[in-house]
Amino acid sequence: MSRLFPPKSMTASVFACLLGACAQHVDISYQPANLSKGIGEIRVETFEYLPAAKGDVEPNEAQQDKSGLASTFFQENVDALFTGALKKELGSSGYALSDGGSRSISGEIRRFSFDWVGMTGMKFDIVVHFTVATNGKVVYSNVLEATREARQEDHKLDAPSEPIELAMADCIGRFIRDAQKKGAL
Repeated sequence: MSRLFPPKSMTASVFACLLGACAQHVDISYQPANLSKGIGEIRVETFEYLPAAKGDVEPNEAQQDKSGLASTFFQENVDALFTGALKKELGSSGYALSDGGSRSISGEIRRFSFDWVGMTGMKFDIVVHFTVATNGKVVYSNVLEATREARQEDHKLDAPSEPIELAMADCIGRFIRDAQKKGAL
């Protein structure tokens, strides 16, 4: 028999969150997933997390829809989290990361959103503007986005970090492939 309403324990938890402004803490242990290969030296600047710079969220908080059930916080600031993931992907691809050099990657995280989808799962989406410069001249500029969802199984979400990690890997992987295709990396 299918249920039309969530179980009472879940309803009570959601109601408590609504009254108490729940917060969830999600630990991200990002592992490189990109299969692209590259060579050369590259400098990665810290990406700016625009929603935090505007004061809409805390530096370590994901955005959410106004109807969101719980705020989501991370163990580190979103700018450091994303920049670290990008460095891991580039290093895993074969690029030599340096503090100097003629080629650099920078950008803006325009959206880093983690929301409940009804009461059955979560959705994460990311929008990032990537810029590659060589000797100070912009040779690549593009906005890329990715979305992933996680569904609830047996009234619990197994790994809330999974859709975040998968969406970041997709966004970064697409950036690397696109920038390589256009001769910027």
